[in-house]
Order: sequence, then C-alpha cells, then structure tokens
Amino acid sequence: MLMRPQIYAHRGVSRQRRENSVDAFLLAVEMGVDGVELDVRKTLNGQLVVHHDSQVDGVLIADAERKNLPSYVPDLNDALNACRGLRVNIEIKADGTDKAEVSELAKEVARHLGSRAEPMSQWLVSSFDHSIIDQVHEFSPNLPTALIFWRKSPQDVVGRTANNGHLAIHPHESMVDKELITAAHAAGVEVNTWTVNDLERAVELAELGVDGLITDLPDRVLEVLDR
Repeated sequence: MLMRPQIYAHRGVSRQRRENSVDAFLLAVEMGVDGVELDVRKTLNGQLVVHHDSQVDGVLIADAERKNLPSYVPDLNDALNACRGLRVNIEIKADGTDKAEVSELAKEVARHLGSRAEPMSQWLVSSFDHSIIDQVHEFSPNLPTALIFWRKSPQDVVGRTANNGHLAIHPHESMVDKELITAAHAAGVEVNTWTVNDLERAVELAELGVDGLITDLPDRVLEVLDR
C-alpha cells in the first residue's frame, strides 16, 4: 500500500492568508496538514521573528529592533504556538550575515527550540546555508536537521547529510527522481521536496516514495493524495 508523504503548508496556508503569519499557521492546523514550513530571521536586538524576505515594508530585519517591525510579523514563539500539534520545518535565513552572526543564529534557534515543551522530533531545522545546519547539529545533536539545495549535486548533498548526522535533504522538486530517493533512503536520509504545486507532480512524487511535500496548496494536495 502506498504511504502518503507528509504534507507541509509552505509558509502556512499562504494562498489564503498572509504568508508566515499566525493566521496562516492556524488555518494549516484546521486543514489537517501534517506540518508547516516557515522562515526565521533575527532582529537587531536578537529577537527571532518569522518572515521570508530580508526586508519588510522597506525595513531590513537584521538592522531593525523588534518594536519597529509590523505586528503581522510574528515572533518565532508565537508562530510555533499557532502550529500546535504539527511538525514544523524551520528554515533559517542567514543571507548577508558573517560567520560569527551565523554561529550565534544557529545557537539561538537551537536554544529556543530546546527550551520548549514539545519533543525535539516535532522540529526540523533547515537552511540553504549548510554550514549553519552543521552548527545547529553540533550545538544540539538531538534536534532534527535538513539541508536545502538547488543546482547542487544531489549525491554530494546526500553524502554530506548522512556523514554529518542530519535527518533529511530538501531538494527542489525538479531534482527529485527515483534514483535520488533510493540513494537517500539507502543512506538513512529523508527526502522532503519543495515547492510542489502541480497536483499531477504531487501524485508522481508520492508514488516515487518521497517522504514530504512542501506546497502552497496543502488542501488540494491532501485531497488528491487521500483519494
């Protein structure tokens, strides 16, 4: 029997609510998805907030204090509270930061997740910056971690993921085929792919044995795969 992959709402239910907002995460819970994908950044005064782009309303988040950001940008803590019961893929955004800042961001995210009551297995920390994920794992070995990639050698990323103790790879959906899934699973690595909005492709990836689908259309993907 075909096992349905886990369905992650990309930035919450971002087609029906403001992306990366508490409302988008609450709607994901109502829809019955398996998980949520969200983006975390750090403000000038060290607050972890959830937003995809480096700027919001023309303000650079890294150079702004929390109080100067719009109220619709949630703190990470409030976002995770809204995702109650769901697995949460927390993508660390570290563009333009130096090595010291990257290291501190990795530690801060790991510390925050470790301080919460939920089991570590509820979280999955990922990034395009693979060095920051190595540091998250080094700081908190029990915290599940994943490497996001696009236009890199899949085999190289699978090897690094397994060798460095990470749980999963997150390739762009165009890179996923049976060969990649077979190699990843043989190495004990999960495959969660993004961003899957074509329903026929979602079915194809499920049949190939992918572990998770990150999508902007979680309700429609759930409906198709649960038929």
